[in-house]
Amino acid sequence: MWRDAVRINAAPVALMGSRPPDEVDAERRPPHSDEAEQGVLGSLLLDNAAVALVGDLLEPAAFFDFANRSIFGTIMELLRERQPADMVTVYERLNARGVAEECGGLEYLAALERCVPGSRNARRYAEIVVERAAERALIEGCDEAARISWQHGEPLTDRLDRIASVLARVEQARKGAGTRVPLLKLDALRASAEAVRWAVKHVVPAASVGMLFGGSGTFKSFIALDLALHVAHGLPWMGRLTQQGPVLYIAAEGGAGLWARIDAWHRARNMRWQDAPLYVVPQAVDLTVDSWRVVDAAQAVGVSPTLVVVDTLSQTYSGEENSANEMAAYLREIGLRFRSLWQCAVMLVHHTGHAATERPRGSSAIRANIDFLLSVYRDEREMLATLGCVKQKDGDLFSDSTFSLTKVNLGQDNDGDLMTSLVARHLGTPEEVQQAVHDEHAAGRGGRDSTLLGLLVNGMEEKALRKAFYETLAGLDGDAKKKAWYRACERAVKARHFEVAEGFVIDLRGKK
Repeated sequence: MWRDAVRINAAPVALMGSRPPDEVDAERRPPHSDEAEQGVLGSLLLDNAAVALVGDLLEPAAFFDFANRSIFGTIMELLRERQPADMVTVYERLNARGVAEECGGLEYLAALERCVPGSRNARRYAEIVVERAAERALIEGCDEAARISWQHGEPLTDRLDRIASVLARVEQARKGAGTRVPLLKLDALRASAEAVRWAVKHVVPAASVGMLFGGSGTFKSFIALDLALHVAHGLPWMGRLTQQGPVLYIAAEGGAGLWARIDAWHRARNMRWQDAPLYVVPQAVDLTVDSWRVVDAAQAVGVSPTLVVVDTLSQTYSGEENSANEMAAYLREIGLRFRSLWQCAVMLVHHTGHAATERPRGSSAIRANIDFLLSVYRDEREMLATLGCVKQKDGDLFSDSTFSLTKVNLGQDNDGDLMTSLVARHLGTPEEVQQAVHDEHAAGRGGRDSTLLGLLVNGMEEKALRKAFYETLAGLDGDAKKKAWYRACERAVKARHFEVAEGFVIDLRGKK
């Protein structure tokens, strides 16, 4: 009985284990990586939560070594039973089956815990294990295909079909266990539905890919950053609970200006920026092909984010935005590399269409392939923005919310010039919204809300007011005009500027 030395980030340690068959020629020994297999096991023993990084890729059969295969199966069995899986519990379970010593005993389990510094690279170890298992499957498949080829008594068509089946099995091994189609009984489906988690309750689901879109100048990036910092600090956002955790912000349009916004956000709330676990990628990255580089950078510093913000889609996507296939491939890659790996929420910041302002620019595959879709609308000149919910796969659409944008002074730069930045803040009550709209009008920045009130004549028909309002919205399509009308009306009614009764408008401004 013997075992190769463990060499992952540690001095070699001689260990006991199962010897490969004596008949295996040294030069044709099946492909495998002792180091990667031991790295996976060590990561799981150190941190049971690492199962989220490897559970979708691995099954016991992927391990070449009998001891490693048995230990991995035992760890997964304990975790499925909601039991801790550590050196002692795994040993006891193996011992009860009479294979503990064949698997190296406590000495090997202890060495596994020492062979890795942490669990941050567990995913990469698992990928290596799967790759080696696929290579072994390929060799076995080729041997089987050769045997089938020599069976001359069988029709050629039948032999080709059997070989095709063998190659399909090899391809499945290459893809790994994580790509198998899930098959749930109804009790498991119910448990899955009840286990829906939220990064922001009823707004941003955990383990999801979604989008925040808006036209140019609608403050969408400020709102995205506001969300990111609330999650990083564990603060309620829009009055809703958040899942506190690290946030990865891909500032593809430049990270230099982002610092001023982060600084201003913390100053406006008298908070320390040093307390925010926010990590920034300050450059454009083509996520269709280079998302692994982002994963590698995060894992190098031990970061498993709760939220990933991609600002913007256009700066991280090299394909054709109107191509359904290319856009779907981009979203699948993000889902695989970020959401599936970290079980995190991913929010893409994107622009509106050139003609239609009520949907994101590009292919309809965007809406079809994401879990939530949020829109940002800004009323002409006002420093106010409205956040709406267009799609929520796992919940109901929430009502529109209003954000105000205020300027924060950051002091002087090296040349003595004043530095400022805008900060988004959610307005949580109708009274706050009413006061903000009033302040905007008083500052001479009234936009469509002001236009609506300027057209109002007491006692006029609602449809006449709507027609007059539409005539001021040149350049917008029908859907955009309807949205602008309903938003302006909603704010005016909430502010008690007017009300509608039996199709007629009653001016309330002189009755306050």
